[in-house]
Parts: sequence; structure tokens; C-alpha cells
Amino acid sequence: MVRFVEVEDADARERICRSILAAIPRWFGLPDSNEEYALGVRDHHFVAVLDGDEMTGFASIRTNTPFTAEIYVMGMVESRHRMGIGTRLIDVISGNLREAGYVFLEVKTLDESRESEEYRRTRLFYRKAGFFPLEVLPGLWGPENPCLIMVKKL
Repeated sequence: MVRFVEVEDADARERICRSILAAIPRWFGLPDSNEEYALGVRDHHFVAVLDGDEMTGFASIRTNTPFTAEIYVMGMVESRHRMGIGTRLIDVISGNLREAGYVFLEVKTLDESRESEEYRRTRLFYRKAGFFPLEVLPGLWGPENPCLIMVKKL
């Protein structure tokens, strides 16, 4: 049975993030991004995904303004891809944020000119989960990595 658990302890957040990202063979972060994300999740809201007793995924949510929150980083072990768990995780996060008074949830992903299959699948996942493209920010990750902001109204 899949459960979504809010994790309060910063050390536990970091451990979960590291273990999930290490289990994703095609994690497409920038060099050393796993380390950056693992440290970053310590300070943000964190929801872990448990399938039985096995930790299979997580999302870290950072609040940017009184109206907008961002999925800072999200990961799911590959064996659980395409099972609808990620979409359910987005629904859980959206419901919690809506109750807290937030209006928008956003993610940042590479712009649509990128050719990687992994990036294409990521954009497609967020579209299916109700996000829509807002704008491209060419300077966010540097000129070689323009960033597409995708937003979901809660």
C-alpha cells in the first residue's frame, strides 16, 4: 500500500533524498546536483512516498511567496515509474498547499528545445499532472540550460 508521509526531521529528509536520487540511474541533474538537492531539502517541506515499508520517492516543496510554492526537487525510483504514484504525490501536495492558502504550485524544467528523452518525459509528466508552461528563463541555469517554468493552479 502506497502512503505519503510528511517528514519533519531535516536529517531524515536529507537521507531520503540521497537514497532516492542514488537509485535513479538516469537522474539528469547538473554535476553535483544530488549533493546540492540533498542539502537543500533540509530546509523545506518534505513528503516521502512509502510503498509498504520501502521508501520509493519524495518531493520537497519550497514556498517562494505567500501565494506560490515550488517543487524544489522530486524523485521516484525507476521501478515505480508509470504507476500513477507521482501524479498522486502531486495531488497530495496540491491539496495540502491549497488548504494552507497557496494559489500556485510551480516546477522548473528544461525548455522544450532540449532533445533528451528524459527531459521530454519529465515535461510530459508535469503536463499530465495539470501543469502548464508559463515562460522560459534563459539565464536561470546558465545559457546552455534555459529553464521552462510550469505552473499548476491549486
